[in-house]
Amino acid sequence: MSLFSFELKLFWANRLNKWLLLTYLVAGVIAIGLTETKIERELEQYQFAQAHYQDDIEHYREQYDKDQLLPGYMGYFLFHPVSQTPHAWSAIFRGERDESANHLRVRLLGLQGQVNASATGNVDAQRFGQFDLSFLWLYLMPLLIAAMSINVLADEKNTGRWPMLVAQVPKGTRLIFRKMAVPALMVLIVNVLLLVIATVLTSITLDSNWFGVLAQIMLYQLCWWLICGWIVFLNKEASFNYLSFISIWLVFTFVVPGLAYLYQIQQQDAGKDAAIVFEQRQYMNDSWDKDKKADFAAYLAMFPQWKPTAPLGDEFDWRWYYGQQQMSDVVVADLVNQRNQTQLASYQRGQAFSWLSPVMSLQYGFNRLANADMLAKIDFKQQIEQYHQKIRDFFWSIYFPDKTFEEADFDRIPTFNYTSNIGSGLWQSLLKLLVMSAVFAMLMWRQLRRFHEH
Repeated sequence: MSLFSFELKLFWANRLNKWLLLTYLVAGVIAIGLTETKIERELEQYQFAQAHYQDDIEHYREQYDKDQLLPGYMGYFLFHPVSQTPHAWSAIFRGERDESANHLRVRLLGLQGQVNASATGNVDAQRFGQFDLSFLWLYLMPLLIAAMSINVLADEKNTGRWPMLVAQVPKGTRLIFRKMAVPALMVLIVNVLLLVIATVLTSITLDSNWFGVLAQIMLYQLCWWLICGWIVFLNKEASFNYLSFISIWLVFTFVVPGLAYLYQIQQQDAGKDAAIVFEQRQYMNDSWDKDKKADFAAYLAMFPQWKPTAPLGDEFDWRWYYGQQQMSDVVVADLVNQRNQTQLASYQRGQAFSWLSPVMSLQYGFNRLANADMLAKIDFKQQIEQYHQKIRDFFWSIYFPDKTFEEADFDRIPTFNYTSNIGSGLWQSLLKLLVMSAVFAMLMWRQLRRFHEH
C-alpha cells in the first residue's frame, strides 16, 4: 500500500471528516435547489406580468373595435413590462440581484421617476443575504479546509508520534504535505461534484465559462490551502493555529470587504436617486403653471423631428403633456449621468480592494459571470432607457402628426428584450487569485526553510 493510500485510509477512518464532507455536500445541494427555486419564481413573475400586459392590449383592442379607443389615454395607462432576465449562472450565484429591482413596468411618463422610485427588492433578503453556492464556496470552504488540515503537525506532536515518524520518513515535511493533500483533494472532488450537480439541475452548460469557474474554485482552494500550510509550518500549538487562521479568515472575509464598502459609501453622493425623482416631479408640477405654448415651442426646438405638427389650442393637449414628461427626463439627465459615473467608480474601487482579499476576488468574478453586479444594474437601466425611447418614438409618430391609430399598430408596439452583457471578468479574477496564492506560497516556502533549520 502506498503512503498516499495509507493517508487516505486514515482520513476516512476519522468519522468527523466524513460528517464534515457530507454536511458540506448536502449544504451545497440545498443551496443549488434554493437558488434555482428563486430563479423559477422570478421567471413566473415575468410571465405573469407579460400575461397581464397582453390582457391590457386585448382590452384596448376591444375599445378599438367599439370605436372607443383614445390613444392619448392608452399611452398614459398602458404599462410595459421590462425585466432583467437572469443569466444561466445566476442560478447558483445570486450576486447583487436582490439589491435592486430586476423587474419594472414603465409607461410614457418621465422615465427616471419610474426607475428610481421603484422598490429595490426583498428587504429581508438584503439584510440576511442569499444562501447560494457562492456563499458556500466563499465563506464555508476555507473553514472546511482548515478544520481538516490546520493541525496535522500539531496533532502529531501532541500525541508524541512526530519523532518516530521523522525517524521513519526521510523528510517529515513530505508526510505533512500528504496529510494536507488528502483533505484538499476530497474537498476538490466535492466541489467538482457540486458543479456537476448544478449543471444537471440548472440551465448551466458545459462551456468555457464552466471550466473558468472550475479554475477559479481550484485557485481559491489552493490559496486557502497555502494559508493553512504557512500556519502549519509556523510550528505552533493547535490553539495558535486556529486563532491565526480565524484571524486571517475574518480579515479577508469581513475586514477588507467592510473597509471597501465604507470607502465606497463615503465616495458616493447619498440620496442621488431621491434627488432625481424630486427634480423631475418638481419640473412637472411647475409646468402646469407656465405658458404651455411657450414650453411646447421650446420642446419642439429641442426635438425638431416632431416639428411638423399643429399648434397647441387652449384645451389640454396630450402632445404638450408627453412633451413635458420627456423634458422632465432631460432636466435630470446630468444627475442621472453623475449617478451612473459614481456607481461605476464605486465598482472600480471595489475591484481595486479585491486585490487584497481572495474572497472579494472570487466574489467579483462570480457576480460578473452571473451578470449580477453593479455593471449589470447600470446596463439594465440603460437598456430600459433605450426601450422607453422606442416607445416614445412609436407613440409620438402617431400623436404629433395626428394620425389615426390603426388596428395593425397594436402589433407594432415595441417590446422589451433584455441582452445579458457578462463581459470578461474571468481572467482578472484568476490573475488576482494567482497572485495571492503566489504570495502565500512564498510565505510557506520561507517558513518551511526555517522549519528544516530547526
